[in-house]
Amino acid sequence: MKRLLEYVKENGKLREFLEENKDMLIKVGVTAVAVIAAFFIFAPGGGEEEEEDVTQPAVASQPTAAAIVVDVGGEVNNPMVVELDEGSRVGDAIEAAGGLTENADITEINRAAFVEDGEKIYVPALMTEESGMAGGTGSDGSQRAADYSDGKININTADSRQLQELDGVGPVTAEKIIEYREENGRFRDVEDIKNVSGIGDKTFEKMKDDIKV
Repeated sequence: MKRLLEYVKENGKLREFLEENKDMLIKVGVTAVAVIAAFFIFAPGGGEEEEEDVTQPAVASQPTAAAIVVDVGGEVNNPMVVELDEGSRVGDAIEAAGGLTENADITEINRAAFVEDGEKIYVPALMTEESGMAGGTGSDGSQRAADYSDGKININTADSRQLQELDGVGPVTAEKIIEYREENGRFRDVEDIKNVSGIGDKTFEKMKDDIKV
């Protein structure tokens, strides 16, 4: 470019030179502009700013509640084994089994109590005179009256309420005694009651003088 200007100056024909080489000069100018623009675009820090890579913090997944399995029987609409979340209560287990029947006796049922995995929940029936459970009439009532004649409870015929009169026997243990009778038949000896889950030597010692077969 410098040599070109010197040539034009020496010959004094600047105008003629510009007119004759107008196209070439335009191309040279365009090329220069392109080179300068490219420098600024591709130079470090030039062009568009790179998008900042923002990594979103990972959201910790919420742990799911552990499941527990409970056997619900007795006076519920759908006696069954139900699966509940850990921390559930007796009332939740009863609802999962279809709720209470009209004949359910919840006097001794604590529906606010927490349930444990593998627990058995049994809802007893209301005691009615017709069924002979409250000193009713008829052969069944007579039999139960006879069972009390000597002041002892016959563990082969006593119902849940009567069994609960024994020292150390609550609603749950009473139902276990009844279930044992249904599954294994009559007790042949009073000591056989120790085969029922939850009744050990200490409990037996408390009740042995008050029971018979």
